[in-house]
Amino acid sequence: MNSLINPTIQPLLQTLITFILCSGILNIGRLINKNFFKNYNYYFFDLSIATIFLSQIIFIFFVFGFFKEIIIISSYILIFFGIINVDIFKKIKILFKSFIKKKIDIFKILILVILLCFLIISIGPPSMADALDYHFGVPLYLLNYLKLPNQDIWLHGSLFGNGELFNAIGLYLNSDNFFTFFQFLALVLFFEFLKNKEKDNSKLNFLFFFIISSPVILFLISGPKPLLFPQLLTTAALYIFIKEKKFKIENILLIGILLMGSAQYKLSFILSCTVLGLLVLAQTFKNDKKATSYLFLLLILFFLPKSIYNFNQVSEFGLINIFTTLPDNFLNNLSNFRDNDFFYPFNLFIPNSFGSITTILGFQLLLLIFIKKITKEFKLILIITFLTIALHFIFGQQTAKIYFEFLLWIGIGFYFLNKKYFNYKFFTYFLIPQFILVIIVSFYFATVSFVTLISLDKRDKFMKKNSFEYEAIKWSNNQISSNDVIISELRSNVFFANEVIPLESSENILRFLKTKEYVEYLKQKNPKFIVSYKNNFNDHFLAECIGSVYKTSDIFEKSSRNPFNTGEKYKIYIYHFNSDKLNYCTNFK
Repeated sequence: MNSLINPTIQPLLQTLITFILCSGILNIGRLINKNFFKNYNYYFFDLSIATIFLSQIIFIFFVFGFFKEIIIISSYILIFFGIINVDIFKKIKILFKSFIKKKIDIFKILILVILLCFLIISIGPPSMADALDYHFGVPLYLLNYLKLPNQDIWLHGSLFGNGELFNAIGLYLNSDNFFTFFQFLALVLFFEFLKNKEKDNSKLNFLFFFIISSPVILFLISGPKPLLFPQLLTTAALYIFIKEKKFKIENILLIGILLMGSAQYKLSFILSCTVLGLLVLAQTFKNDKKATSYLFLLLILFFLPKSIYNFNQVSEFGLINIFTTLPDNFLNNLSNFRDNDFFYPFNLFIPNSFGSITTILGFQLLLLIFIKKITKEFKLILIITFLTIALHFIFGQQTAKIYFEFLLWIGIGFYFLNKKYFNYKFFTYFLIPQFILVIIVSFYFATVSFVTLISLDKRDKFMKKNSFEYEAIKWSNNQISSNDVIISELRSNVFFANEVIPLESSENILRFLKTKEYVEYLKQKNPKFIVSYKNNFNDHFLAECIGSVYKTSDIFEKSSRNPFNTGEKYKIYIYHFNSDKLNYCTNFK
């Protein structure tokens, strides 16, 4: 049974499991930190280091064919450590009490409101379109079928990293809000770390508003797409690199682990981690040549398993295959993606509709022009940031969700300014209007998400309205036996009760598909049906293999998390698929 579309446990129990898992991660991380990173005994690093190493262990077991076994073992280890000590929740209670005991002002009220909204959103049901494709799709496929299709078959699925594999822990335990809440918790603990390092409340308030007033934070905080957590990792690494005056092995190893962990979570972070990594390597070689060998050992630990896996996935192994198995032309296509058609960099700051408000960074970077005197630390951060942005412009994707990492970097840069040259309190007020916009949108989504915690029926109604293709696929599941293998042109493959062979139908993506390899895979799997939006397959390479219409759905209304993006009507078709004719029915023109 598919637990995403037919959950077997109540939403509040799912959330309890999520809390216990996160508590287990923190407790394991604390054991590691006490022995290896004594100067960094902060909850953020407990969470980060335990997650990075556990994710890498899971990946190594995945490479050698023991994915489900390591997920089962990891799940129960985390539950054990989560139950024996729930210190994190005591700590949060103490922090909250100390927060409200001090004088309450407008800043504190707004911070409490937005964090509460983010908390509710993070424990709501899955609705992010990307998540319903491969962020949930990859770990679910591995849990159900123990092996992924070759990268020629599912191009977006081949974008997976350690984040998707780590997400399998929550899915195995039927808790689909695990990684979403995990990233929210990482953000809170990141601020807690900065609060302990920097005692000036005016600076902390400014940084909080600077970061949270970015509308794209709503996208990052509301789904399991592994972006926010690795962005926080690189930001923490940059902060330590700039802050520490003397580099010890402890500093070097911690920065190296944070950067390599981030690079393994998503391909997007290879560029930023390379820039920071080279700086750290140069500084390490200058101050402690022996420590350089430790960094290379870490490099082998993190990248050798990935290289071994990728080597077995491609026919001709090249340098790029150390990081990914995807073809160059597909990667180039991804790098050209924009959230809107505005000219770069305006596309990062100006939405093309109110419905796309959560795809922009906001205007807080304008505050850079009000700095009276810049410090050498902030100057170095800006140089590193804009160098990395230049590389992203050439090789990466120009979207706000990716560039949020650089907003974080610049945000911590403000921490190094002298109060004489920048009025933190005044400019925090300057950020409030944009912050209020984020609160309004987050309050709306938190309100509609909150009722899903009450019952499975409320959850189902929420997902019909907000989760992409949910209602259509639920209808499809009632028409086809779950034992039949199907081909799907729909994106939200995680909702199907059947084993799905994805056929990414966008013409922009379809042209990168190796059709002959795809057909060979179909011969192995022998699918019985194909589910599609199309009412004809003229000129499609599978046109002659597709039989008559088996079922036609009623008209559905497009479901979307954004109320401004709904209203579109559609229907889906289920066709018979003639697998027995695959030797002669395909067209490769």
